[in-house]
Amino acid sequence: MKKIKIYSVLSNSDNETTTVEALADYDKKEKIIKYVEEDLKVEIKIQNNRILMNRKNDEYDLNLIFELNEKIKCKYQVNSIGLTLDIVVYTKKLEIEDNRIYINYEMYNDNKIIGIFEYKLLLME
Repeated sequence: MKKIKIYSVLSNSDNETTTVEALADYDKKEKIIKYVEEDLKVEIKIQNNRILMNRKNDEYDLNLIFELNEKIKCKYQVNSIGLTLDIVVYTKKLEIEDNRIYINYEMYNDNKIIGIFEYKLLLME
């Protein structure tokens, strides 16, 4: 793995935005990017037309799968109260380029929308 500079922006439908500029571990062959966002470990695996994302800290472990125009059941583990939620991720837009990832998605729990999100990741090798 080599170190690269990344810039990420995660925003939600409540206009809350998290921006991160950091050094990330990047395995170009395996297409895995790992970085830390405040107290959160983020791991992104790039597959053919699909992104696997894990966002994890002491409080929770969120596994997301993004595939264009697909509704995919994912797991949200809330460690502090020992709860596992099944959430559904619907990917409205997915762009995977050499140095850029863009995802626009909705998350649902019990068929109720819990948020609309936009995630951008720039790799600055």
